[in-house]
Amino acid sequence: MLDLTQYSCLGAALRDALDRWPNETCLIESDRDKEKLRLTYSDFKEMARRLARALQDSDLKAGSRTAIIMTNQSKWLVSAYVIFYSGAVLVPLDYKLSAAEHLQLLAHSGAEFLIVEYYLWRAITQSPEFKNHQLKTVLVTEAPVGADLAGAYRWEEFRRKGEPDFVN
Repeated sequence: MLDLTQYSCLGAALRDALDRWPNETCLIESDRDKEKLRLTYSDFKEMARRLARALQDSDLKAGSRTAIIMTNQSKWLVSAYVIFYSGAVLVPLDYKLSAAEHLQLLAHSGAEFLIVEYYLWRAITQSPEFKNHQLKTVLVTEAPVGADLAGAYRWEEFRRKGEPDFVN
């Protein structure tokens, strides 16, 4: 168990856990009937590291507001860790809201980056208010290969090699 009082931020605590227990189970994703995914801390770290480098190369930096609109799944946790690791600000939005409500909250929060599930992104891009969005980078999870993402990127493919910068 980590003593969280010794860390300056959540990203530092998570980074320490990833380094301490590389071969231990970090995350199990399952539905009602079966396990879908099991990640060790090392697996989790590798997914996060490559995503963090790609987002930082796309101008994600300390203080950047980054929204996540997603159901409860492993990609939400990996994305949140990347946000904390980069010193950015997490803006979690409820996936049950309407596209118009999502766009209003994105604008109000000043989010520059968005990580969103495909079916939600489709609804958002079809909303009349979409043309006014100010998002720099959008990552879409579970998007079919070749789908029109209206300028967004597939989360599963948005990766870069190299070490990301940790912001404490």
